[in-house]
Amino acid sequence: MNLTKKQLRLILTAAFAVVGMLVVFNSFFPRGPQETWTGPGTGEVVIEIPNGANLAEIGRILASAGVVESASFFSIATYDRDEAKRIQPGRYSMALKMGSDEAIDRLLDSSNRLELKVVLPEGMRLSDSVRSIARQLSVEADDVKQVINQLERGELSGTLPEYAQNSAEGFLFPATYRFADNVTIEEVVVAVINRHFQAEKNTSLLAAASEIGFGPREILTMASLVEAEAYPNDFGKVARTIRNRLELGMPLQFDATVNYALGTKKLLFTPEEFAFDSPYNTYMYPGLPPGPIGSPGEAAIAAVINPPKGDWLYFVSTNPDKGITKFTADYQEFLKFRAEFQAWYRENR
Repeated sequence: MNLTKKQLRLILTAAFAVVGMLVVFNSFFPRGPQETWTGPGTGEVVIEIPNGANLAEIGRILASAGVVESASFFSIATYDRDEAKRIQPGRYSMALKMGSDEAIDRLLDSSNRLELKVVLPEGMRLSDSVRSIARQLSVEADDVKQVINQLERGELSGTLPEYAQNSAEGFLFPATYRFADNVTIEEVVVAVINRHFQAEKNTSLLAAASEIGFGPREILTMASLVEAEAYPNDFGKVARTIRNRLELGMPLQFDATVNYALGTKKLLFTPEEFAFDSPYNTYMYPGLPPGPIGSPGEAAIAAVINPPKGDWLYFVSTNPDKGITKFTADYQEFLKFRAEFQAWYRENR
């Protein structure tokens, strides 16, 4: 194809115009600096992301600690990473000089969070909860007890409900808690108490107290008896048995209250132990004990608030190993159940 001189001039002019436009574009919109830190990094550093921190703030924390090259590079990396919004507050083990994408990946991996788990099972007495918290925090039990005493005196940021009557027994709510690895005893105790208030809402405890004729402390006390005496599938029946005996003015005669009074965890008692003088001994004193004998969970509280209908007055765990409990309204049948338990005990203890 033969081009005239005029056509060649037009083509060259157009080419020079395009080049000129590119030069002008790059002058006004220069390509920014590029991230030079890449990969998983080296070494180790611990960073802490506070509650409520947004991605820009997280980037500044990482850059300040030498984890990423700059906060802006980290922010740019999050633009196409919607999952970055799921980064949780807490303390993390990170490397130094990481690429921003690798830093995001590491923050999203929960195994890099420096956590401490505290587990409080249902039905624990206050004394057992104190020892358990101390063991799981690797601190002295006396230090935990001191914080509990501060709670009972109203000296912590968390407070007991008024109906606790300045006693934490029954109010260290049983649950699994997760904290940063540098959590303090005070923070653990406040979190555990706050969880009790959540259980109040979940079970409508305060509203139920005005409807069923028992105060919230009485409901919690009954729930602690249910937790101590029953397997979960029998919570409702034991709760109904308690209500039935109270309505008839019968003493509760619960072994769990004798154990609490004695500070033991036995299945059989001597006559002297049954006669141990304590307001918690429901063989000696009618009605409910003065307060909870342990920390009940929500299921036990709900069972007390809304137990099934039934005329049960007695129950016996005839085979504790298999979780078999038998209920009756007839005293003679109760004696047969008790004989079954005694036979089991002789064979298995």
